[in-house]
Amino acid sequence: MVNLLYCEFLKLKRSKMFFISILGAMVAPVMVFAGLIKAKITEPDKIITYSDMLEQTNLYVLLLFGVIVYGVIAAYLFSREYTENTLKSVLTIPISKEAFLTAKFLMLFVWMMILTAVAWVSTFLLSIVGNAAQFSVAVIMQSIKEYFLGAFLLYFTMSPFVFITLWLKNLVTPIIATATVVLGNVALANEDLGVLFPWTSSYLIASGDIEKYKYSTEIAIIIIFVVFFIGIFTSFVYFKKQDIK
Repeated sequence: MVNLLYCEFLKLKRSKMFFISILGAMVAPVMVFAGLIKAKITEPDKIITYSDMLEQTNLYVLLLFGVIVYGVIAAYLFSREYTENTLKSVLTIPISKEAFLTAKFLMLFVWMMILTAVAWVSTFLLSIVGNAAQFSVAVIMQSIKEYFLGAFLLYFTMSPFVFITLWLKNLVTPIIATATVVLGNVALANEDLGVLFPWTSSYLIASGDIEKYKYSTEIAIIIIFVVFFIGIFTSFVYFKKQDIK
């Protein structure tokens, strides 16, 4: 398994996709920073805090840009061997299909955590540049917790996109699916039903906003893991039964 992960890192090193994903992770911090600059210009007396910057960026990441970026990464990871016609060659080595998929899922998790760190660090540095106020260790630690908890929960909602990729063997359909999910996030972010929509509830749980709604955190977590296991199960079953050409 370690060797498989190492191979994934080597393939990623030769690809431009990792650099592109880093840029994608920086979109939300830059947008929030631009909003800070605009607020400073229109209202010079307005105070922008570290908490404002970090919370706003996490909202954009978990509800909007992150879903699309992570969905595209998942589709890229699981379709690469199909598009490059190397899957048959990889599996001729004594590697089981289960181990192959497991390594892919682990790589997706590591990649998402790296991009989460990039988003947080970018936001923090831009907050310093923008002269944000009310810095405190408590705010920093809370934001780190929210960023990585949100990314951790969002990871479990990526498995359906993996199945779609394995099933249709292209990048377009998963991208359309992630765009649809983002529209759902926009529609449900301030609604009780958002707790029941796993891509929205990931943010609500991480930010603590879920307490404002009538459905419990436990229900949201159960739905997230049900979605994860359905995606995992269908992905492994389909890939195992599929004839490799």
